[in-house]
Amino acid sequence: MAGRDAGSGGPQPGEPPGGAAVPPAVLRSWDEAEARLFPLVMAQPELYEQGLTMVRQLIVRLREACPDLPALLAAHERGGDLIADLDGDAAAGVPGIHPGLLAAAACAMRYREIVALMAARGRLAALARARAQGLSWAVVEESGQADRAPYVPYQRVEAEVGSGRAVVVSIGPDETLSRAVYRLDEGQVDVASGALSIGDLLGSYLDPGEFEAALRQARA
Repeated sequence: MAGRDAGSGGPQPGEPPGGAAVPPAVLRSWDEAEARLFPLVMAQPELYEQGLTMVRQLIVRLREACPDLPALLAAHERGGDLIADLDGDAAAGVPGIHPGLLAAAACAMRYREIVALMAARGRLAALARARAQGLSWAVVEESGQADRAPYVPYQRVEAEVGSGRAVVVSIGPDETLSRAVYRLDEGQVDVASGALSIGDLLGSYLDPGEFEAALRQARA
């Protein structure tokens, strides 16, 4: 299986599973910071390594100080002052780059790490519940509502309890925006960490009956 890390694919933006939502305005500010910072440093080679090194140092500090979203939001409120916590010359920042951009970009990265960790924990909890109930397969992640698809995107991950072998079900609109397309992808849930990787496309279907038959075959 040609795997790719799914990270936080399940949760909707600002709505990580089992945790408090991040205000949309904060998410937008983080996105805007990354959109401004990385083109800037890539266009100026002399800033590239300095900028990325600074963000990496901030990420290390945020991992230590921000194990969850409330702590990350509190750190975000400090803005560019986060750089003052760094050791030595790093506390002076990077000339030519606003400290707030560096801090916001680091917060954005730490946010994605936290969401991925929360999603992984949710998958492990779902597997544990299914195992206790004697089930062989379980829905370990779900976003959207199947009865509102395809007008609202829907996705769920079903995994075999023992092996973590998974099937990713997605429902979205076709090119005419009038019919639902049912998609099946291979997946794998690491039964130790809860990490999800998504592999090859198994099939795409317009007929619900064909989709259900393919899903049963994929489980088998």
